[in-house]
Amino acid sequence: MIESSAKPAKISMIEPWWYRTAMMVSMMGGIFFLPLSLTAAVVFLALAGILLVIKMAWTGEVYVRRTSMDVWIAGFVVLAAFSVSQSAHATEGWYNYWHLMGLYMLAYGLITQLATSQSERKMIVLVVLASAVVVCVWGLLQYNAGIDVTAERWIDFEQFPGLKTRVFSTLGNPNVLAAFLVMVVGLAAGWALDAHHKNFTLLLILLTVLAVVCILLTYSRGAWLSLGIMALMMAAVWRHWNWRVLLLVAVAVAILGIVVHESFLARFLSIRGMFNPADSSVALRWALWESTLAMISEHPWIGLGWGSYRFVYPEYDFFVQNEAVIIYHGHNTLLSLAAEIGIPGMLCFTIAWGMGAVKALVAMNKATRMQKGFFLGLVLALLGMAAFSLTDHVLFNIQVTAVFWVLLALAASLPTQETSIEKRTWFCKKFGGLAGVFTLRENNSK
Repeated sequence: MIESSAKPAKISMIEPWWYRTAMMVSMMGGIFFLPLSLTAAVVFLALAGILLVIKMAWTGEVYVRRTSMDVWIAGFVVLAAFSVSQSAHATEGWYNYWHLMGLYMLAYGLITQLATSQSERKMIVLVVLASAVVVCVWGLLQYNAGIDVTAERWIDFEQFPGLKTRVFSTLGNPNVLAAFLVMVVGLAAGWALDAHHKNFTLLLILLTVLAVVCILLTYSRGAWLSLGIMALMMAAVWRHWNWRVLLLVAVAVAILGIVVHESFLARFLSIRGMFNPADSSVALRWALWESTLAMISEHPWIGLGWGSYRFVYPEYDFFVQNEAVIIYHGHNTLLSLAAEIGIPGMLCFTIAWGMGAVKALVAMNKATRMQKGFFLGLVLALLGMAAFSLTDHVLFNIQVTAVFWVLLALAASLPTQETSIEKRTWFCKKFGGLAGVFTLRENNSK
């Protein structure tokens, strides 16, 4: 009996171009709608996730690409879940946890698994910037319409009697809008320093101006401080001065001219009074920080439980003392996280955040001259949010936090020197898959 030397046909593990396009379009659609419509964003991201699972089931190749940040992200996710299990408000906590953490991990997972090239990472940032254009235009239309927000308790009328309008665009709150736009300014301004085409550079600078103007119109002092810190960071790490830098400086000077206007100047100068108890916003923050530190000191390891701050705060309240006023967070991201999930969980998140910024900075230093700006933008966006988080819990809002996780995933997916499949995956299992089953049936029928 003669053995055949012919090898069985090998099933291709590479999805058709149209299928990968469908996955990428679904993911990009979800990212685009994050600051515009949470429902639409979830639908698109869920569709992308379903398509990815179907692809793995069809090809028979189940894999999880690894990043250097995954261990810390996993620690954050697990410790946050453990905090809920020990919480006195576990029912509400689990509901909050699965909805929020599920969305964040879906966005993070899709990007780390699908965004495998620099061009795809750039496309994701372009989608975020395109969405920002819609957000900014809507905010400017709000300001032009003169929407009165005096009923929203966003303004201290005794200190700023002439301030009646703060734009919030599609995000429902001026500080939340400012947090989103801080990331946009970082991405656009950084990339503008090294964009390939002059027209594209001008578009990025125009978007930077548009976003900065909207941030000014939010009257968010924390965001204003973040912009200044981001400018200092840019000056510290960028060594290639050219006409783009000079243009950005000219734009900054022009924007500062706007601040001289009386309504802006009073708000801007009030930043100096961060220790002034007459400023109700400042006084509230100091009181919340003190109460939050008390929570942490009593529950340092597992916290009060994910999403439990609003329920527990009345026990530590010495300032507000009004049951009708619900305090959702401690106006500081790291303090709020430490209070809810414990110091270890907060540290896992902080380390992942820092690693993302460091990875982007290392990638910038190693990149070619024409690629550095993109990575600088990612650095500025992550560190700008870090600066803003000192005065506000900028990651309280679901939409803004999801965008942040998109940027964190982009940093995590940046290439390393590891090239083998074993080093690039935590898990890779190959089996027949549905494609193999159908191929076998077809061969048997023949």
